[in-house]
Amino acid sequence: MNAEHIKYAEKILSHIFIGSQLDGVKFGPGPAALLIRFEHYGNHSPDQLWLNIESKWGVYPKNTYDFPNSENEMSELSEEHEYKLIFELRREKVANIKLGKLAPHLHIEFESGKTLFVNGHHHKFECWQAGDGLGYSGDEWLVVATPGDGISMWAPQSF
Repeated sequence: MNAEHIKYAEKILSHIFIGSQLDGVKFGPGPAALLIRFEHYGNHSPDQLWLNIESKWGVYPKNTYDFPNSENEMSELSEEHEYKLIFELRREKVANIKLGKLAPHLHIEFESGKTLFVNGHHHKFECWQAGDGLGYSGDEWLVVATPGDGISMWAPQSF
């Protein structure tokens, strides 16, 4: 991955997500996909955000420094366990966000210190997408973990 792309994607993700709260879940067509909603309850634009996860993920406790490098290193979670983990993060504010250096693994750290880690490594599929608005394509902001450890991003020209 290109270090400049990582830095720019982290700048976009930080701008739109830091300070937002995990606000809800939209059930996908099957257990393999999960759409998590975030909301800024204040004067912030954009205010409605989403994260679509199509890869393995987990919630890690405060002061975790060793994260997986791929899905092969991650446990399989039942759908019920996934929703329990998300429910435990409800209304928590995003404090920090970063990407992995070799693959676009997504690390969303909450004020409690817990980290939502989303695998970003796959040779054939997009692992996650994050953006603004009510749709799934982003109104003005969109960051996507692309196949082969790539990252694509869209932001307003004024950014």
